[in-house]
Amino acid sequence: MYKDNSQLGNHLEESYQDKTDHASSDPSATSRLDQQPKGVTSYLTNSKAIHAENAMMSSNAETSDRVTNEEERAELAAVLATEIFRRSPKLSRLLSYICDKYFAGEEDELKEYSIAVDVLGRDSEFDPQLDAAVRVDTHYLRKRLKDYYAKEARDHRVEIVIPKGRYVPQFLLRAKSGLSAEAQPQEEDDEETTLESLMIAREHEREHPAVHVSNWRWLVLGLGAVTIGSLLWMTIARPWQRSAKTENRVQNGTIGAVASHAVHAVRTTDVPPVPLYSESGAIRILAGQRNENYVDKAGRVWLSDRYFAGGTTFNHSSREIVRTEDPDIFRNGREGQFVYEIPLNPGTYELHLYFGETVVNGEGIRSVSLSINGVPTSTLDVASDAGGTNTATVKVFRNISPAKDGLLHLAFQGSGPAAFLNALEILPGTPGKMLPIRLTMQDTTYRDHLGQIWMPDQYFLSGRRSTRKAPIEGTEDPALYITHRFGNFTYSIPVAEGSRYTVTLHFAETWFTPPESLDGVGSRVFDVYCNGRTLLKDFDILKETGGVGNRAVVKVFHNIPASAQGKINLEFVPTKNYAVVTAIEVTEE
Repeated sequence: MYKDNSQLGNHLEESYQDKTDHASSDPSATSRLDQQPKGVTSYLTNSKAIHAENAMMSSNAETSDRVTNEEERAELAAVLATEIFRRSPKLSRLLSYICDKYFAGEEDELKEYSIAVDVLGRDSEFDPQLDAAVRVDTHYLRKRLKDYYAKEARDHRVEIVIPKGRYVPQFLLRAKSGLSAEAQPQEEDDEETTLESLMIAREHEREHPAVHVSNWRWLVLGLGAVTIGSLLWMTIARPWQRSAKTENRVQNGTIGAVASHAVHAVRTTDVPPVPLYSESGAIRILAGQRNENYVDKAGRVWLSDRYFAGGTTFNHSSREIVRTEDPDIFRNGREGQFVYEIPLNPGTYELHLYFGETVVNGEGIRSVSLSINGVPTSTLDVASDAGGTNTATVKVFRNISPAKDGLLHLAFQGSGPAAFLNALEILPGTPGKMLPIRLTMQDTTYRDHLGQIWMPDQYFLSGRRSTRKAPIEGTEDPALYITHRFGNFTYSIPVAEGSRYTVTLHFAETWFTPPESLDGVGSRVFDVYCNGRTLLKDFDILKETGGVGNRAVVKVFHNIPASAQGKINLEFVPTKNYAVVTAIEVTEE
């Protein structure tokens, strides 16, 4: 089993909090610490391999036209030693695993199921028809390798290639294979298009399990039907090409002037909205991103920028963004005076606007004003709303519907520096209520026994994540409780303003239980606060279970008002050892 070194660090950190050396007292814990990824440890620390690669590069003229095993191993060592891979332990682990199998002559074992279980930590119930994590991560790995060989490794003699649709790596001579940066784009573009379609379809299956496609050939036929249907729809309706007379529809204050000016800009009407409706009407757009789509941590596809008029793009790729596991969403954007006119089917939707202040360095300097379908709706100081700069924040608007022309009209303007937007998300909504928010502390989505989807850990600041695969009792979803966030940390969960919510917190004590700890009740004590209200004081999970570890504990709190910024702000404050939580639910009352 390939394990993430960060998880091993979590175990060491938690053992330190008890001021006892669990690793030495528990043989199983010592065994776990020894099970670091073979590929990473053997290649990253092997200076002889790096030296061999350098020697290989200096003697290209004398080498044969075949790649030797030594060259293959040296090339892998060089790749894993780069900063781009050191900062991505999951991709390093994946690359090490598939290359180890290749070197051992075990290519036949490189199947989607084995990679999911051995590398990604999925359990034996993994179903590749429902979970596309292996394909998504392999797609990222191919892209990372492509970037590496297009830039810092342009002069390498050997290139590692993972062919489309396969997981067996190839070590190819660059001059002979022709796989230079200039020769690859068409193949990669085709692959990204295919992956996007597959991920949209898989997301649809996860949200609607009754509609299940069990055979890839059916999926291809379905995509073909969607394409034919889209061409017919484009011919008959083409709502996105209507002449949007925004100056006649937006009549309120300066927002109307912004929209009136913006409609004279060149519209991006050449991008039809067909793929957007494959996910039951969900639309996700990265503002300012013009080149490619983006697959986030949850496996959802964000489309490149479209349906806008006015404004200019920006990119702040060097910024570190907190309270998000997808900082790339907040590094690009559109700024200035601009509008979005998005075609929607009739119905009720929920609108999420994504912001991260990366220009000004304090509150009260920039504000963003928004109108929806011609009605001024909100004025936002992003730095204040997020609680700081370089911090992700999301604004939630429910009960959103298209205007009579079938378009959702969003107009932006700013005071101080120009208005901006990083991304927008439109989800089919429920009239009068916000969609529930369910967070698991895991790094992938989780479907519970009721079919509800729990999103990967997000909206947090500080703390660390740890996983202990112990049998959890007292729940129909034991897998929900094996990963937790621990430390002194906070969550700032975006909700619709002016409403009250039910907050449900899920806990399980999987650390201070035999044989790791004999302290029992009183080993971990902490407080939980929400928007200035004390939810739990001197909370002890083991005390709740009568000293029984590995048992689910659920605490429900009603009538919690949203903060003035439209947030459910949770603080987990340690009293003795670290605070901990395994899952969070927020539902509007």
